[in-house]
Amino acid sequence: MKIISINIKYFLWLLLSIILLSSCKNTSTTNENISLKEKLDKLKGAKSSTEQAEEKYKQVYKLMIEQPLDHNHPDGEKFLQKVYISHLDVDKPVVLSINGYSANKNRISELAKLLDANQVYVEHRFFGDSKPGNYDWNYLNMEQASADYHHIVALLKTIYHGKWISTGISKGGQTTIFYRYYYPKDVSASVPYVAPLNFSAQEPRVIDFLKKVGTKECRDKILAFQKMFLANRDILMPAFKKNAELKGYTFHLLGGIDKAYEYSILEYSFAFWQWQFVTCNEIPSRIDDPDKIMEHMNKVDCISFFSDESVNYFRPFFYQGLTEIGMYTYDTEPFGDLIKYAHNPNFKFTMPKGFENAPFNEKLMRSINKWLQNDSKNFVFIYGENDPWYSTGVRLIKGKTNNLLMIKKEGSHRTRIKSFTIDEQKQILDSLNRWIKQD
Repeated sequence: MKIISINIKYFLWLLLSIILLSSCKNTSTTNENISLKEKLDKLKGAKSSTEQAEEKYKQVYKLMIEQPLDHNHPDGEKFLQKVYISHLDVDKPVVLSINGYSANKNRISELAKLLDANQVYVEHRFFGDSKPGNYDWNYLNMEQASADYHHIVALLKTIYHGKWISTGISKGGQTTIFYRYYYPKDVSASVPYVAPLNFSAQEPRVIDFLKKVGTKECRDKILAFQKMFLANRDILMPAFKKNAELKGYTFHLLGGIDKAYEYSILEYSFAFWQWQFVTCNEIPSRIDDPDKIMEHMNKVDCISFFSDESVNYFRPFFYQGLTEIGMYTYDTEPFGDLIKYAHNPNFKFTMPKGFENAPFNEKLMRSINKWLQNDSKNFVFIYGENDPWYSTGVRLIKGKTNNLLMIKKEGSHRTRIKSFTIDEQKQILDSLNRWIKQD
């Protein structure tokens, strides 16, 4: 009877162990089987919707995340910020792709492809669908925007376990820098593309740059075309007006079409070198066909910038440019009496009502520059040599940081990692992978 009793006890212990192990296994399986969408919807203040899968990403979601208008008072007014998530695996790296403007649709960044990473693509506050009900411009600043990204990353790190890398292009590149300044430990590395670091709302370095960029022959052709455009407005203005009507442009905010005519040709040299959509050989040297001159102007992309539609869309950018992140202006000296309406050109006409004379915070940009040159780490800065925004780009002090500055010879604002040689691309990716591994 004693032996039988021991066997029964052993049998019951064994049965209980099997039940407990089975229960643990089922619980684990249940947790693993929770869909990504369910995980996203469980995030505080977030709601997801399924987007069409693209490229190698089989799961893409749009996420609307609740943000405080003022992160210093998180219980106050809220707004929803738009985020796209392109998912591969929760253990792979995550690229935080920062859009400095509206994110009308999901875009897969170059970096996410190169690193075989998940991507989190974020629309900037006050743009697109990420607009607060209370349009208080005082809360459109780099500190508040950086807090937006910090909140998003903190939420998604509960789901994604890999290393994070931030990136952005142009104003998105600037925002990538500023975000790291406020939250240096949120990500392992950063790749800002063609990101200026301006110290003024009317950067004189841009004017100096445009006097030296490229070849003298090309600069002379640009100046000759600008003067020809201004000197022949009686011939070209009808075509300019016709082009505006066809494109649906109006220029009330700037101050009328005559002013737009001059601003567009003043913008010409900046736009020419920024985008390089045309070559020096394509610059017209005479007026044979006014309509073809306007086609050329449209191709260079120097007219639409001043239209009412464009100003209204880019107003948050202009506001930030004139208060924190900096802008440029135009040198009218070479044109003398040919200028009739734009004697003191500036971008104040783009500002929200009541903020036309808002001061520029130079101290913030100087502080960020000092941090970049002395204390930052794990940055790859990408620039095009002939891009006017490179004139105010980040300048590193040798030996102070491990940051990498990559400048594409004769490159434009369209310069990307793929623009460089195979060896240079390898240098960039080797640096990033080393930093990610070490962090």
